[in-house]
Amino acid sequence: IISLLRQIGVSVKYLIGLLVLLVSTNSYALTPSDLKRLVLGKSLDLRISKERIRQEKFLKKAKFREFFPKLSLSFNFQEFYPDFRQNWNQQYSYGLSVNSEVFNLKRNAELSIETKKIEELQNSLRETYLTVYYEALKELYLLKFYDEQIELRREILRSSRKILSVAEEKYKQGLVMITDVLKSKAEVKSAESSLMESENNYRKTFNSLNSLLDFSLKGNEKPEFEFLKNPIGKTVRELLQTAFKLRPEIKKAEKSIEVERERAKVIERNLSPVVSVSLSAQRSGTQFPGEKSYSMGVTISYPLFDSGQTEYRLLSQRSSLVQSELEFRKVKNQVRLEVLNAVSDVKSNYEKLKSSESFLDYSKKAYERALNEYRLGVSDIVLLLQTFNNLKKAEEDYLSALYSYNLSVISLKKATGELLGGKN
Repeated sequence: IISLLRQIGVSVKYLIGLLVLLVSTNSYALTPSDLKRLVLGKSLDLRISKERIRQEKFLKKAKFREFFPKLSLSFNFQEFYPDFRQNWNQQYSYGLSVNSEVFNLKRNAELSIETKKIEELQNSLRETYLTVYYEALKELYLLKFYDEQIELRREILRSSRKILSVAEEKYKQGLVMITDVLKSKAEVKSAESSLMESENNYRKTFNSLNSLLDFSLKGNEKPEFEFLKNPIGKTVRELLQTAFKLRPEIKKAEKSIEVERERAKVIERNLSPVVSVSLSAQRSGTQFPGEKSYSMGVTISYPLFDSGQTEYRLLSQRSSLVQSELEFRKVKNQVRLEVLNAVSDVKSNYEKLKSSESFLDYSKKAYERALNEYRLGVSDIVLLLQTFNNLKKAEEDYLSALYSYNLSVISLKKATGELLGGKN
């Protein structure tokens, strides 16, 4: 293979250098979909929420096992003086008993509460996931912004050096003064400083993103997606319907109402009957192993009156239920407010994006014209640098407007709950 490469004119040294360059610059794409998978697997907040659900499931199983039979083993031994003489007597007693509550309406309601609480925690998990993914997505979009800004400022640096080259050439020809060269050099230094600032911001943003993922990123991941430039195609009514359907906070508030209703049932059933069954086998006597005895019983407990305690506790619980219903309305209004404000931000930022795009097109044409005029000697360095700075500002403003628009779009998707599913 090496001889073949030599025949076609490719040196081994050049090939090795190219391979080293490819390996050293190897990086991995990081898309919003990749980020979603990383959040699901690496977020510490999500792992904590999942453990809370597991804890509640174990408590539910423990509550359900209260219906199961309970096995007890007993043993009793006594040694005593039967008639105050100098001899001892002994009494043995040992046995096995089984007890079980086969009917308890109150416990049934308590089990229903445990089920609702688990569902409530699952919605809390989805709420946590929505928040964490949104925060991570904001960091990823900011990382993309700085990545684009670095490329932009590298291009600005190349343009600054190009202006400096033209100024130096005209100075050698005696067509301009040394001040043109000095001003051009100052512009190059400014561009280099701006580039270093962007690179520093990129590194810090990457660290912030990595911290949300428990520092699972290696450091060579690069944001790989395109900023959205088109307007959203949904009405406010459609967005609100989506939010009311998907937002986990609303579902969580609904489950809270259901929990409060089940708690009212538990209080009501304080005066409900309880049926227990017991079985036992026992041996007792003065000599081991003793005489056998068996027993079996059914106990029905039906409390009839508790001096009004249940009534007032039920009234208190109904007040708690009303609070939960009002809290549900409050959460729903908060979601509505988030969606409306997010829609307003999207519209405003889209108008700013279109305006900055128009100004950028104008600034590009003005700079190209000023550069040609300076080369031809019909314009001075002041006008050239002025149009160049206007172009820089227009490019920076356009990139900022593009980032702000995309950030407002993902904020809207967070407000509607769309970040929980599908591709973003």
